Amino acid sequence: MSIILADLYQATQNTYQLQLLAGAAGLQRPIDWVQFTEDIATIDFLKGRELIITTGMSGDSGVWLYEFITRLIAQKSAGLILNTGRYLFAEAIPAEVIALCTEHQFPLFAMPWKIHLATIMQDYCNRIFAQSYQEDRTTMAFSRLLLHPDEPEASIDTLNSLGYETDLPYQVMVAAAPEIPARLMERLRQIGPRCYHFRLREAFVFVFQKPDSAALQTALTDFAAIPSAHPAVPVSFGIGTPADSLASLHHSYQQGLFALKTVPQGNRHHQFFNDLGLFKLFFAVPDPAILASLAADSLSRLEAHDARNQSHLTETLRLYIEHDGSIQAVAEASFSHRNTINYRMKKIRQLLHMDLITMEEKFALALAFKIKAYLSL
Repeated sequence: MSIILADLYQATQNTYQLQLLAGAAGLQRPIDWVQFTEDIATIDFLKGRELIITTGMSGDSGVWLYEFITRLIAQKSAGLILNTGRYLFAEAIPAEVIALCTEHQFPLFAMPWKIHLATIMQDYCNRIFAQSYQEDRTTMAFSRLLLHPDEPEASIDTLNSLGYETDLPYQVMVAAAPEIPARLMERLRQIGPRCYHFRLREAFVFVFQKPDSAALQTALTDFAAIPSAHPAVPVSFGIGTPADSLASLHHSYQQGLFALKTVPQGNRHHQFFNDLGLFKLFFAVPDPAILASLAADSLSRLEAHDARNQSHLTETLRLYIEHDGSIQAVAEASFSHRNTINYRMKKIRQLLHMDLITMEEKFALALAFKIKAYLSL
């Protein structure tokens, strides 16, 4: 979680007399470094997420600046500060350059010539180092707290020193994605007074302090409703229930991980643990063998018959329970004739020694199928 350009701009706008010329929509970009360059040929060596400063000394026209910024955008730079007053002048920036930065949400700033470049660069680098050091401590403390909950004292002490009070509500959201879109990140930072996110193993972990669960639901729903905002690789989210303190935060994390695993089971992008129904009860059972045994009590005879005869009685029964006993609906769902389904159901009743009429019988079978779905995650 790097320092955000908007925060840096807000903190130093007056000190360095910065004027935002274009690209305000891109102020949520993270910054990893500050780089001074005058040579357009060196841009290819940038790694991305650098804030660039230039005087324009090497440029001889607005065409140069347009090409310079085009290359910076291609390299995914965070923004550009023009040191104006000798080679470049804010009032003379071509309209095409302003339009380019606006279109690509690329922040473009003007800074007076009298500001010493060494001063602003040293200040920004110090801020980046300080932010990096604080983030390293925060990430390590949260990671230990979530992965080693039996030894919370040192992690909680560190988080307390970083401003995270122990006895406040916190909520964890786990995201499976190579990156989080900037538009969504901006919304997520507004969920509660503090939002911290970091990489843990193969996922992003978000920790919200004093979370607003309704606002989180709205943010994720709004994001899912805008296809143009989606990255090439889909983003999935699992959200745990709020924990009442840092000491119990790992419960919210484990719930978020599990909720994330259920996302592919439905047509959705996110899943709140609280909305998982019976799966919440199964999650609380420490020994999955108990659940497996319960499901086997109801389905083992059918599964054994299917294995011996390469039949599909178990799947037919699942559809029958799912469609509330409608033979026609089961036939349509399995692309089979009604007579075929009737024959299978007769065989199922014989094997299970059930009439499949009472609620008790149907509930036991529905529960078994739910358990099977849970254990397959």
